[in-house]
Amino acid sequence: MYVTLGGAPKREDFVGLLLECHERIRAFSRLAVEVGARVDLQAPEVVEACRRCERYFTEALPRHVEDEEETLLPGLRGRSVEVDEALTVMHAQHEAHRPLLIDLLAALGDVRLVPGDLALRPRLATVAERVRQDFEAHLSLEERVLFPAVTATWSAEQSARAVEALRARRRPAVDAS
Repeated sequence: MYVTLGGAPKREDFVGLLLECHERIRAFSRLAVEVGARVDLQAPEVVEACRRCERYFTEALPRHVEDEEETLLPGLRGRSVEVDEALTVMHAQHEAHRPLLIDLLAALGDVRLVPGDLALRPRLATVAERVRQDFEAHLSLEERVLFPAVTATWSAEQSARAVEALRARRRPAVDAS
């Protein structure tokens, strides 16, 4: 068993799990910026960091978006004008992130394939910084408006169903063949 000293206990409720996702989004966005900005990294470090970012943004982030679109959005819709406006913005931001993430993944792939080509790094740094900034605005809105609405309005049963849906999205698929 691992013991963590000085850290806050993890929340296992829906909002707590989403907040953990938000911290991972921030961490991987910063990592992509760092890979693009730093020229002192060795090729194996660059390749590994790019792979980790690519995996996160192609596998984990889409599940988080599903959590918000399929559970958070319908669970909060109609609670208040402010919440409905934030949900509309959240959904539009999810759509707007798609082309930006395609650019980020392309830049990560280019750097990963030729980690010693420093001429590729500025593009990655620029795209990754834009992703970081866009996500920061997006995450802040959710944390400021939507997450408090969940805490204030959802029943324990609704929150438990949301946690189960979140966890189900992360379970390995069972082959029915």
